[in-house]
Amino acid sequence: MPNNIQWLINQLTSRDTLWHITLSSVVAVATLLGVIYGLPWTNQWLKRREADYDRVLNQHLLLDISPKLAVAFSVILILVGGTVGFGATEDIIGTTLGSLSGLLLPTLILKYLNTQRNEKLEAQLTDGINVLASGMRAGLNLGQSFELLVKNTQGPIQQEFGQLMREYQMGLDLTHAMHNAANRIKLQNYRLLFTALEMHRQRGGDTAQSLDRIAESVREIQRLEGKLDALTAKGRSQAWMMAVMPIVFLFMMLSIDNESTMLLFTEPVGRILLLIAAGMVGMAFLWIRKIMAVDI
Repeated sequence: MPNNIQWLINQLTSRDTLWHITLSSVVAVATLLGVIYGLPWTNQWLKRREADYDRVLNQHLLLDISPKLAVAFSVILILVGGTVGFGATEDIIGTTLGSLSGLLLPTLILKYLNTQRNEKLEAQLTDGINVLASGMRAGLNLGQSFELLVKNTQGPIQQEFGQLMREYQMGLDLTHAMHNAANRIKLQNYRLLFTALEMHRQRGGDTAQSLDRIAESVREIQRLEGKLDALTAKGRSQAWMMAVMPIVFLFMMLSIDNESTMLLFTEPVGRILLLIAAGMVGMAFLWIRKIMAVDI
């Protein structure tokens, strides 16, 4: 019996056990304090996230997804990420990185969906303007031309102009409906289109001819943007190369000297160095991408 008691004392006083007990206590106390003192801030954050999800998912992407459900999914991702990070590293750094990954993942997904939708909207714009011009030449008014566009197109542009027509049919003035669409889409070429249409409604004139000129201008803008993308492609590829090379180098070091390189993952100082290096590489990557993102 004394041997068993001595073994238990040795286990409880070992370095690893004390570290785990201390870390668990700190996490528990921090969580309790966060719940007690951070509850108002947490409620404000949840409300902001709910408003952001409602704006992006329902007003911009028109996906008709409950923002409360999206917020709940985000919170679950944060908890899962923190749990996975703690299970993989058993320290506060891994837990923090896992939680941050769960926090950022929904934002990255929404940004990707938003970018893909905007690219499709830009690609469909000139065809949509041509449909509007054809409707105006056929003697239709602007509202009827919008209906013609909705019937003869697919994808995001059909959704956006369909939403515009639903607002108009519910009694909203067409000018206000176009203004809402411009604020919802947030693309310069669409704002140009709606502004030109609003001016023609106020001043009169040959709307079909003006639409043809707008379509030609949009084509020229898109051509210049494509040329600019080609000229800046080298810089963007270098940014990706700069971001990927440290990871490749790390795997090379793992294959050459696995034992020494693993200290970066097993020791707290090594993890801090990895975190600093990843942050610096990420900042440089975003900086280069920002420089290469030139608007016409």
